[in-house]
Amino acid sequence: MDEHPSLSGHAGRTPFKRVLLMLAVTLGLGGVFYLYSHPQLVIMLSDQVWACF
Repeated sequence: MDEHPSLSGHAGRTPFKRVLLMLAVTLGLGGVFYLYSHPQLVIMLSDQVWACF
């Protein structure tokens, strides 16, 4: 028998939480792809951050 059921990899993870996790990862990767395809946006944001100092 398994003495520590909470140590298994998918303990307590419902399908709904898994879908939300996959959606968050997909949106994060999509955001990174968008930033790579629009370098001017990154330059503008870095200039704005630098202006704060």
